[in-house]
Amino acid sequence: MIFANAMNAVSLGAERFESEILSGKDYQQARVQALQTSLIPITNSLFAVGLVSLPGMMTGQILSGISPLIAVRYQIMVMCMVFGAAGISSAVFLRLHK
Repeated sequence: MIFANAMNAVSLGAERFESEILSGKDYQQARVQALQTSLIPITNSLFAVGLVSLPGMMTGQILSGISPLIAVRYQIMVMCMVFGAAGISSAVFLRLHK
């Protein structure tokens, strides 16, 4: 799950970076725009967790009898790991891309 989200972020960042460069933007501006764009899907997922969707791990823990507060803590930890992996992988790609 973490690897898949990181791959999506890198793909979106690379595509956006290329389109920004081809449109004539400055290299630094293109990198910033690409990083921001690559994090849009995971940011939207963070907004929806708990309000619109109940993620599988959290639902499974609640159904097994674990306190909902503990299940929410675990889900927040997982979502932070996914967001961190996506952000770090996209930033590293854009930093190393020449």
